[in-house]
Amino acid sequence: MLLSGMLKNLVVTLLLAAPAVPVAKPAAPVAAPAVPVAKPAAPVAAPAVPVAKPAVPVAKPAVPGLVAPASGRLALSDVMGRVQKYYDITKSYTALFEQSQLNAAFGRTRRASGEVLFKKPGRMRWNYKTPDNKTFVSNGSVLWLYEPVDKQAFKQDLKGSQLPAALAFLMGKGKLSDDFDVAFADKISYGRPEDYRLSLRPRVPQSQYKSIYFIVDPTTFHVRQSVLVDAQGNINDITFKDAKVNPKLLDTTFEWKPPQGVRVIDAAKMSPSR
Repeated sequence: MLLSGMLKNLVVTLLLAAPAVPVAKPAAPVAAPAVPVAKPAAPVAAPAVPVAKPAVPVAKPAVPGLVAPASGRLALSDVMGRVQKYYDITKSYTALFEQSQLNAAFGRTRRASGEVLFKKPGRMRWNYKTPDNKTFVSNGSVLWLYEPVDKQAFKQDLKGSQLPAALAFLMGKGKLSDDFDVAFADKISYGRPEDYRLSLRPRVPQSQYKSIYFIVDPTTFHVRQSVLVDAQGNINDITFKDAKVNPKLLDTTFEWKPPQGVRVIDAAKMSPSR
């Protein structure tokens, strides 16, 4: 079902907005001093000694003032704890987003962009601007998808969602670590060198997706990018930028009624009405 698939992707990736942080430029390697020409007796192999430690800079954060132990990176439990704490205290936000959806079977990628608004408990609004105008909006109990070009709207009761863990996290009532097996995913190519890359696999198998990746900013612990992979290998990648945390948002922003003449499709009944 079209709406169900979109609902699952959006609910999982909601609450992931984060202010963009400039990518820190890695420090230029310090050049080894040249061996004085006046001392030909010096062993020729001596200058090669510094080359034996190329991996050391990788483990050190490039951002000055990064809160981390001497090893340069936080333990997994500490990263998850800070991510959870941030979203526990986030009451509302707005952000711009860029979405990339890969169809694995056909090798095609569809891109979209727009603005997302969120307010606890459970209110959200996704205003797509490109390539087509459409709106996802929920007041916390009912989700609407409005497609003005097709003059139709889909309606779904969120109580019927098959993602209780994601909804709990969205509403600030759950912990991701309770419902997902979390691990570092350093081998994936998403994010910046200094970001933390987390892999979340649902402890209860889900038919719509098999894994989620969170790209976490190492300073703020916002999730600045989320990547959802389904059982067929399709990828839904959403990056957030220009976020505003805890802005004042009216409840009416998340209320929506179908305009006159728009066909309404109830996802529960699967029968169109006017």
